[in-house]
Amino acid sequence: MQRHFFVVIIMLLIIACQPTITQKQDVSETTKRNVIIDNMLTRRAIRKYTDQQVSKEQLDTILKCAIYAPSALNRQPWQVRVIQNKKLLDEINQRFLNFAEGKEFQGSASRYREPGFSIFHNSPSLIVIARDVNIGTSTLDCGIILQNILLSAHGIGLGTCPIGSLVPVLNLPENKDILEQLDIPEGYEVAINVSLGYADEKPVTKKRFENRVKIIE
Repeated sequence: MQRHFFVVIIMLLIIACQPTITQKQDVSETTKRNVIIDNMLTRRAIRKYTDQQVSKEQLDTILKCAIYAPSALNRQPWQVRVIQNKKLLDEINQRFLNFAEGKEFQGSASRYREPGFSIFHNSPSLIVIARDVNIGTSTLDCGIILQNILLSAHGIGLGTCPIGSLVPVLNLPENKDILEQLDIPEGYEVAINVSLGYADEKPVTKKRFENRVKIIE
């Protein structure tokens, strides 16, 4: 009789603990979702970087997130290169300055005449994303992989900034040697570039146009 009593007590304790375990699991899942959403809402474009270089481990994380981006028919029509070679970065920046001479630009590129200007904001790493020109969806697909790079970098404490002004420069026939140094295959062209490094600024949030989003019920 006494043994039966203890068995009943143990069963009741197990049952009583079940809601607590479920609740902890629910809280954990909620926390994960909140972290993901917070990452999207707090990321900003960084245009000032420290000299500290991005580590191999950090790059591995970012690039793994990058190649897990979805693409139409899973064709993955991209080539991704990370440049950390200072000499090559300086050469790319000089190619932009040569191209920019006498031209007018918007945004940060408009300051190219200033001493020490860097089209990629002197970031210690530059990511080049090239697209397969024979696949119609490659531009969109590269936009998706770009977002994975931006968010994963922010998630591990790094800053990024998409660099569009450099795209036409790298695609010029006279700069084909740069793409050859990056081992980008024939049939690909640069779609977008990304500065990458440790942020040396904290940009404020800019206004979002919520009226451009509507729900049709």
